[in-house]
Formats: sequence, C-alpha cells, structure tokens
Amino acid sequence: MYDTKRMPSGAVRTRKAQHVEDTRRALLRAARDRFSERGYQATATEEIVQRAGLTRGALYHHFRDKADLFEAVYVEVADEVNGSLRRRAAADGSTDPWALYRANNEIYLEAASANVAYRQICLIDGPAVFGWSGWSDRQDAEGGMRTISRYVAEAMDAGSLPRRPVGPVTQLLAALGNQAVMYIAHADDPTRAHEEMRACVDWMLGCLEADAPGYADDDDLTRQRKGA
Repeated sequence: MYDTKRMPSGAVRTRKAQHVEDTRRALLRAARDRFSERGYQATATEEIVQRAGLTRGALYHHFRDKADLFEAVYVEVADEVNGSLRRRAAADGSTDPWALYRANNEIYLEAASANVAYRQICLIDGPAVFGWSGWSDRQDAEGGMRTISRYVAEAMDAGSLPRRPVGPVTQLLAALGNQAVMYIAHADDPTRAHEEMRACVDWMLGCLEADAPGYADDDDLTRQRKGA
C-alpha cells in the first residue's frame, strides 16, 4: 500500500485514476473471457467478479448491470476487428475501392470463423442482447453502411462496378455480409462454413463487376424492359 498522506496531490489523483482504470480493465477481461466461453445468458455476474478477483460492488461501481458490461465488451471486440481493417488497408496500399471492399469483407468472414470472441459476443449474443434492430444500428454506427456506400460509389466512379443506384446496392451488400457472417458464426463447423461461404461470396461479388460475363449495361437493361 502507498501512503497518500506523503504523496503530492497530483500523484494521489494519478494513482487513484490508475486504480480505477485497472479495476475496469480487470472486469472487462474477465467478462470477455466468460462471455466468449459460455455466452451471455449462461454467465452470471458472480462468475465475472470472481475471475477478476473483485467484488460485486466494484462491478456496479463501473457498470449499471450485466447488459451494460456486455455492451462495453462488445464495443471493445468490434473495435479490434475494425482496427484490423484499417491496418490491412494501410499494409496493402491499394487504391482500388472494390478490391478494398472485397478484402474487408473477407476479414469479417475470417473473424466470424477464427475469432472466438467476435463470433460469440458480436455475432451470436449481440443480436440476442440488443435485438436485431439495435444490433443493426450498432453495425451502422461502426461505419458499416456508410463505408459500404463509399466503396460502392467509388467503385462505380472507377469503372469496377456498373452504374446503379448506390443506396439499393449498398443495402444488398450489407444484407449479404450480415447473413454470411451469421451463417459462419452459427455453423457446427465454422472453419468449413467459412471456406464454403467465402467461395460463394467471391462468386456473387464477381458477378456484380462491370467486366463480368453476361454483364448488361444500362442501355441493355432498358431494351430488355421494353421487350426489344
């Protein structure tokens, strides 16, 4: 123990702030471990505080309840995966928006398979705890829809995708991505499901590209609608 009476006031505040942060981090680590291993519903708050070596009072000092703690863990795990997207983009140095979108899409598919915390916390428990609407809103707040929309618009400008309304294309790609990661997360064998889904997603995204076999431009589509 340190004697606060002998320490400058600034040092005391620093020590206390560090203690508060250490306590919060210990709770987050313990909760993340338990939620990943057992799932949200099967995890009791008592298990979390025991693993953290703390008291229930410490938990409720930092978080309103188990759901509030879960949300903090969810944000942490989601931020880690989103951070891997930024690191991947920086490492690749690619400027092709469609190639970047496809690479980012694969990172989410891989995380759904290989990242146990992301699979259980963000994909399996997230929609159950927040509700589908609340979960979707969080996905959007993390840049999901806005990011996809930007990639789509830039890919059309670059000629990688044919000109189509950006909004509907964005919605369809978001739906494809959400269902793809959910398929993997809920599969009995996520590794095999990832391999299967990756092949299917690659095929479907390839069909959207401007140079895909059978691609019809706007004039072709207009003639088809008129029965020409």
